[in-house]
This record gives sequence, C-alpha cells and structure tokens, in this order.
Amino acid sequence: MVLRWLALLLLAGCGYKGPLTQTPPDAPGMSRDAIKQARAEEAARTEAGLALPPQARPVRVDDLTIKLDERKDDPFNLPPER
Repeated sequence: MVLRWLALLLLAGCGYKGPLTQTPPDAPGMSRDAIKQARAEEAARTEAGLALPPQARPVRVDDLTIKLDERKDDPFNLPPER
C-alpha cells in the first residue's frame, strides 16, 4: 500500500516546473496598445522561427537527366541467343 502511494506521489510531481504565471501580453494593468504591440512582436518572432533555411528546400538540378540521356555504345548489349 505504501509503495502505491509513493509511486503516485512520484508520478504526480514529475512534471512540476514551477507555479503557473501569466505571460506578459496578458498581464493585468497593460493598455490595449501595449498588449497589441507585445502580441505583434511575439507573432513576428514565431514567423521568423518557422521560416525554412535554404538547406531545407534545395534547388533542383536537371543537369543529371541531360547527362543520362547521352549514352555511349554498350558492347555488352547483344541480342539474345537462339
């Protein structure tokens, strides 16, 4: 029985990081303009973080298909024997 209570207490406290607080855009006492500005800055940071770097979307190279179309004669390309 004691082991169950101990496991329950450990499980209940494993995600605790601190008391919950309000974020600055919703802080009491701020004017509407200040809240709008804070939310706009937060949205800009979010959009900048979601932008893909150039390595994520590489440029397609079509030179390989052109080089593959020009083939040399294959000496082993013989008709099947009868």
